[in-house]
Amino acid sequence: MKHSAGNRKIAARHQSRQYHAITQSGFTLVELLVSVALVLLMMVMFTEIFQIASNSITTQRGLSENDQRARMLTTLIQSDLNKRTFQNVLALDPGELLTSPPPNSSSFRDRRGYLYISENDPNNDSDDLIQFTVDAGITTKLLDTTPYYGTATLLGTGITPPGKTAETYHPNQPETDDARISADNSSVSPYAEVCYFMRGGNLYRRTLLIRKPLDLDTTRSLQPETSDGREFFNPAESLYSGNFWNDFDFSAYRTIADPYAHFHGVESLDNFNTSSLFLISHPNTRFGFNHATGRPREYVDDTDDVPQFFGRFTHQETSDPDFLYPQANSTAGGNNPMNPSGSTLDLDRTTNVVAQYASGSRRSEDLVMPNVIAFDIKLFDEGLGQFTDIGSSIAVDYASSATPAYHNNNPDSTHATNIFDTWGLSYDIDNADSDGIYITGADSPPFRPVNGSGSPRPLKAIQITIRYIDVSSQQLRQMTIVHPLRNLLAD
Repeated sequence: MKHSAGNRKIAARHQSRQYHAITQSGFTLVELLVSVALVLLMMVMFTEIFQIASNSITTQRGLSENDQRARMLTTLIQSDLNKRTFQNVLALDPGELLTSPPPNSSSFRDRRGYLYISENDPNNDSDDLIQFTVDAGITTKLLDTTPYYGTATLLGTGITPPGKTAETYHPNQPETDDARISADNSSVSPYAEVCYFMRGGNLYRRTLLIRKPLDLDTTRSLQPETSDGREFFNPAESLYSGNFWNDFDFSAYRTIADPYAHFHGVESLDNFNTSSLFLISHPNTRFGFNHATGRPREYVDDTDDVPQFFGRFTHQETSDPDFLYPQANSTAGGNNPMNPSGSTLDLDRTTNVVAQYASGSRRSEDLVMPNVIAFDIKLFDEGLGQFTDIGSSIAVDYASSATPAYHNNNPDSTHATNIFDTWGLSYDIDNADSDGIYITGADSPPFRPVNGSGSPRPLKAIQITIRYIDVSSQQLRQMTIVHPLRNLLAD
C-alpha cells in the first residue's frame, strides 16, 4: 500500500511538472496582440523608410537627368556660338568702304553671315532671342566637324542616272547634297541659320541649312533644277506645290520681283559682295523677317487681342498645310506670315501655338528644353564694365539704337529697337532715297560702340541665363553661360 501510495505521489508530481511546463511554453493573448502590433509597426516603419529612400532616389535621378540635359544644352549653345560665321563681332558699317586704303575680301573672312540679338523688354526675361549663321568647319577650339542635318523631300522622279533617261533623274536638288545615291528625305550642310527663343515655357532651337550643293557639273546652279535646266521652285514651271518648310529645313528667302522660295548658299555669307541684293546679312532675306521691309516679326496677338511674344515660327507651325510661305502665299491669317501688318494671327495661350497654324505634323522637333521660365541674354558693355541688357537704364554702349527705323513689331515702341545686329555694308532699311533698292542709301547699324579714341570696338562676350523648373523636385534651377566671343579664326 505504501508503495502504491508513493507511486501515486510520484506520478502526481510528474503530472504537475508537465502541466507547469506546458503552461509556461505558450503566450497569453495580450502577449500575442502586443507582438503582432510591434511587427505591424516595424513593417510600417520599414515601408516608410523604403518609400522615402525610393522617392529620394527618384528625385536624385530626376535632378541628375535634368542636370545632364542642362549640360547638353550648354554644350550645344556654346558649340553653335563657337561656330558662328561672324567671328569678329564688329558690326558692319557702310563707312568702312570709304577707308583708305579700301578693304578687300580677305578683310571680311571673319565677318561673314550675321549675328542678331533681340532684347525687347529689359525687365522681361522671357522675350529674348538670338539668331546667327554657323559654319561647322570652324574647329579652332572644338574639333567637332559634325555638319548640320535637316529634312529634304525628293523632287521629281529620281536622283540617280543608272537605267534612267536624262529627263527622269534630277541630281541638282537638296536631297543629293549629302552625296547619297538613294533618296532618304534628308540633307546636310556645314552651314546653317540657328535661332534660340523661348515661348510658353519651352526653349526652341530652330535650324535651317544653308545649301552647299555637290561640286558636280549637274549642280551648276544653287537653285534646284531638273536635268534640263528648269527650276523646281519657279511657279511658271509648275513642278512644286508643297509646303516649303515642311518639306525642306533650309534657309530661304522670297523676293518682291520673284515671289517664291530662293535658297541661300555659301555665297550668301560673303558680306564683301556689296553688289548682291540677297546676302543673308540683309535682314529682309533671313528667317523670321519680312522680305518687304527687312523688319523681324516677334509678336502676335492672343485671342483677346493682347500682343504676345512668340519669337519665331516653330516646326509645328511652318509644317501646317496652310503655311505655304515662302514658296507661295499662305492660306490662313494672311499671305505673308512674316508681315505683322499683312497677316492676322492669334496665339492660343492654352497650347502656345499660333492658332492658324496648329495642325503641323512636325511638333516639338525644334524643342530643346521644357519647363523654362527665363531665357535672358546680356551683352558685355565695355562702357559700363559689366553685362547688361540692350536698352537697359544702365547701359552705355547699348543704351539706344542709332537706327530707329530698324525695329521689330513689339507693341511697346520703347523696346522695339532693342536689337543688336552685325548688319551689312550696304543695306537701306528706311528706303530714304525712295528707290526701293536695299543696297543704295545704306544705313548704319543700330549699335557700333567706339572707344575713347573713336575707334569701333566689337562685342566681346555675352551672358545667357536659363532658369527652369525641375519637375522631379519642383525646384527652380538656373544655369548661366558666359561665352567670350573670341575670334577663333584669328587664334
